[in-house]
Amino acid sequence: MSEFRDAVEVLRKLGFSDYEAKAYAALLAMGELTPREISSATNIPYTKVYDALKKLEARGWATVVSRSPLVYAPKKVEEAIAIEKRKIEERLKEAEEKLKALEKAGSVATGIYVIRNFTALMKAIRNLLADSSEVYMVISSERLFENIKSLVSNGKVKGVIDMDMQAPRYGEWRKAQLTSPLDIIIADGSKLILHFSLLSLHEKTSGVLVLDREIASAATEYFMRIWNNAENPGMAESIKK
Repeated sequence: MSEFRDAVEVLRKLGFSDYEAKAYAALLAMGELTPREISSATNIPYTKVYDALKKLEARGWATVVSRSPLVYAPKKVEEAIAIEKRKIEERLKEAEEKLKALEKAGSVATGIYVIRNFTALMKAIRNLLADSSEVYMVISSERLFENIKSLVSNGKVKGVIDMDMQAPRYGEWRKAQLTSPLDIIIADGSKLILHFSLLSLHEKTSGVLVLDREIASAATEYFMRIWNNAENPGMAESIKK
């Protein structure tokens, strides 16, 4: 019967095994049946039919109507399809949530990338500031600071700069005596840029871009220690749009 074969085929496409598809199709076509009757009608080995029926029951497509003798009945097509739709919708919703979380975390591009010159460094910083909602900075390089000031256009930046530097108009800034020739820019707790100012002066490797949440988290803790120990916090400017 072509209808039976078509039904089995479409059930296979839904992820049913061959035995499960044949067992449900037999129940749907013939009504309440014992496992032996299903085996005889579909040529499913008798030793396998019980497993197929248990899986149909667990999936919500068949139900036991008698225990002695054991008799199964099919769920109505509308009910069975509704169950399947809910499962698919739940899986799609979960997939969307997990994928969006991954996309937001930026974990797809996890890694460490060398920035070869100062021009490339500024491009990377510009992109980082544009795409981030929270940025922490520790800047001791005058050259880098002068180039960054014009990029800080709102209050999302919190930074520590050297004592001799003039804080930008926007953001929140503190001053400290910075002796390390390493500048740090951390974005959204998931990525950071390290600038090697001494190398940059000689147009050598200018820094690295790190896309790793654990490293960024450690860098954030380092920043907060510097921030909390920075001098004269009362002079910090905080101007936000």
